[in-house]
Amino acid sequence: MFLTQQGGLLGPFAWIFGKILDFMYNMLADGNGVANLGVCIILFTIIVKLILIPMNVHTSKTSKINSLIQPEIKKIQKKYQGKKDEASMMKQQQELQAVYDKYGTSMTGGCLPMLIQFPIIMGLYRVIQSIPAYVGKIKDVYTPIAEAILNKKGTATQEFLINYVNDEKITTASYAISKFKDVETIGTDHVIDVISNMGITDLTDMLQTLGLNGQFVSNIDKINEIYSFALGINISEAPGYRLTWALLIPLVSVICNFLSMKVSMAKTGQSGDATADTMMKSMMITMPVMSALICITMPAGIGIYWAMGAFISIIIQLGMNFYFDHLDMDKFIEKQIEKAEKKKAKRGGKKSFMERMMDSSEEAKKELEKQQAMKKNAANSLKSYVPSENAKNSSANTSGKKYKKGSIGANANIMMNYNNREEK
Repeated sequence: MFLTQQGGLLGPFAWIFGKILDFMYNMLADGNGVANLGVCIILFTIIVKLILIPMNVHTSKTSKINSLIQPEIKKIQKKYQGKKDEASMMKQQQELQAVYDKYGTSMTGGCLPMLIQFPIIMGLYRVIQSIPAYVGKIKDVYTPIAEAILNKKGTATQEFLINYVNDEKITTASYAISKFKDVETIGTDHVIDVISNMGITDLTDMLQTLGLNGQFVSNIDKINEIYSFALGINISEAPGYRLTWALLIPLVSVICNFLSMKVSMAKTGQSGDATADTMMKSMMITMPVMSALICITMPAGIGIYWAMGAFISIIIQLGMNFYFDHLDMDKFIEKQIEKAEKKKAKRGGKKSFMERMMDSSEEAKKELEKQQAMKKNAANSLKSYVPSENAKNSSANTSGKKYKKGSIGANANIMMNYNNREEK
C-alpha cells in the first residue's frame, strides 16, 4: 500500500500519523473515493494536537514553576555576581541545582518534551509532504499515470523526470527529486513520489509533453477535486509570490505563529538571563518569518497544516494560561515541593542525574589539580637535586655519552651537567 515512506527514526511516527490521515480520508470520501484533502488535513491536525496536549501541559507547567522560582534564582546569581573563579562558579551551580531540586524542576525541564515532539513534528511533516504514500485512495488515482510514464519512457524515466523538474523549476518536487536520484531501480511508487509533488498545472503540462494528457482527463479531474480548497486554492501547488488567494495561507500562518509565541511567553515573563531573553525575543520574529517562507515555497497543503497547528496551539496555550490564572499558587508550589520530596525519598538516597554530573565535574577538577601538583613537585625536586661526589664523577665520565632525546637519562644528565657548571 505504501510508497517510499519515511524510514529511520521518523518512520514509526510517520506510519502512525499516516494511518490517522488515511482513516480521516476514508471517512470523508464519497462513492468515487474522493474527499477534500484540505478538510482532511485540518481534522488531522486537530487530532494530532489533541494527542500532544499532555506534552504541552508538561512544558507549560515547567515554565510556570521556573518563572515562580526566579526570585530565588536571581538572589543566588546576585550573590555570585562578578565572581569568575572556578570555585565560586561551582558553588553557584550547586546552590542553583538545590533550588531546582527543591521544586522538582530543572533548568532544562521544558526542553525534554520539546525534544520528544521534534521527531513527531518531522514525521507529521513528511506525511503531509508525501500524502499518496499513506493514503491508499489517493495513490490509486496516481498509479495509472505513473505506469503510463514508465511505459512511455522506460529506462529513461528517471532522467526525464529529473530534467523536467529542474528545467521547469518545480520547487515543490525538489525534495522528491533529491531522493529519486539515488534510486537504482525505478518503480511506480517512485514515480508517484515525484508527480504527486507537482501541482495540477505542472502535471498536466508534463503529460501533454509526453502526449498522455488525453488518456487521463478523469484522473486529473479527480486530483483537482481532491486538492481543491476554499476560494479556488489548490493545495498541491505552492502559493509562490503571485498575488492570489493562496497567499492567505502564509499570511494566516505568520499571524498565528506570532500570536502562539506571544501567548506562550505572556505568563513566563523575563528569565533574568539577558542572553536567553534576547534569544526568545528574536524567535518571536524568526519563527513567523520561517513559517512564511515554508508556506510560500511548499505545497499549500503543508501551509494549511502549519497555520492550523499554530492556531490550535494558541487555543491550548490560552486554556493553560486561564488555568494558571485561577490556580492557588501557594498550594501549587506546596504540591510541587511534596512531589519533589517524595521523588527524592523514592530514589533511596541515590543522587539525581544533575547531581551525578556535578559530582563528576568536581572529581575531575580535583584529579586535575592533583596531577598538576604532582608535576609541579617533580619539577621542583629535579631543580633542587644536588648530586653526590660519586654522581659528579659518574656525570663527568658520562658527559660525552649520548642519550635518547627526552629520556630520563638525558634529563638527569642535563641537570648534572648544569650543576657541575654552576659549581665551577
